[in-house]
Amino acid sequence: MFEWLKFFPFEWHDDHKPAEVRGPYFSALRKNKWFLQDSLLYFGAPLANPVFGFSGRSSSVDAVLPGSANILKSPWQRVYNSGSDAPPSEWDYYRFYSNTWYFVGPWFTGYQAHLKASALLVKADKNGTFADKNLFHPKVFESAIANYLDTSYGYDRQGNKPKYRGPLHWRVLPISPSIHAVVCDIHEIGNGSKDNPSLHRVVYFPIAPQKMIRINFDFGGTSIYRDEVRAKPLFKLCDSIIDSLRLEVGAQTQAEWDKVKATCPDMSITETFGELPWPLKVEKARKKPKEVDITATPDAPGHQARINK
Repeated sequence: MFEWLKFFPFEWHDDHKPAEVRGPYFSALRKNKWFLQDSLLYFGAPLANPVFGFSGRSSSVDAVLPGSANILKSPWQRVYNSGSDAPPSEWDYYRFYSNTWYFVGPWFTGYQAHLKASALLVKADKNGTFADKNLFHPKVFESAIANYLDTSYGYDRQGNKPKYRGPLHWRVLPISPSIHAVVCDIHEIGNGSKDNPSLHRVVYFPIAPQKMIRINFDFGGTSIYRDEVRAKPLFKLCDSIIDSLRLEVGAQTQAEWDKVKATCPDMSITETFGELPWPLKVEKARKKPKEVDITATPDAPGHQARINK
């Protein structure tokens, strides 16, 4: 009878070992729509709401939403890979979406965990390896994902050990009859161990010959193996959003896909993909230069942000 009050997003006192944790206060999935040139991506996600309270653990919602803008053309904020030891990237990244859902404990024990989703438009660098490749070709797409993962995660290390593992739990997601997505996990192990990682669950799909979309779900450092009370509702919400992804492919985009199919009858993406051998060795001659924009301020258009891995 009082469930609405039991998990009201307000923090009055702490409870570090709650018996139950619940997600967004308004938990019903609402239809979201992204405009991708002549295609539309639909998915369901709940409204995000803040957690109020008098302690430092209360949280606010800071969202970036694309609205009805054409994601493939709008001037989104450019971001850069934060891995300082990685070589120059083959990709340009533009953030167009970010949202966070908070999870609370019962009876005003407030914030317990959060799930953050962010999305990037990823374009092949005009001088890079993939500039003249077509991401609709399944082997090119698989190679592009591996290259992207290597640059984003493969060079980060703690001492001589890798900071990340991946891709893990690779699976193909048929978001449309023609264009399919890949879902995989990245384990952050730098501050823990292989037995106690934090999780990034990532979705990739091609949307133009030299463009793809990357959606990252960050579990906010929650221990996915040792903290079932917090991890279980995070997984439930994350997977419900991913499984709701549906792409309505436009005629122009379908024509580009059909061109590839004419020369590649088997358009299937591999069902299995092995873990990449991280950490990778840094080639000093190709080390990425530090990127500084002295004309930009944190509030100015074009300010250089960093990718939240």
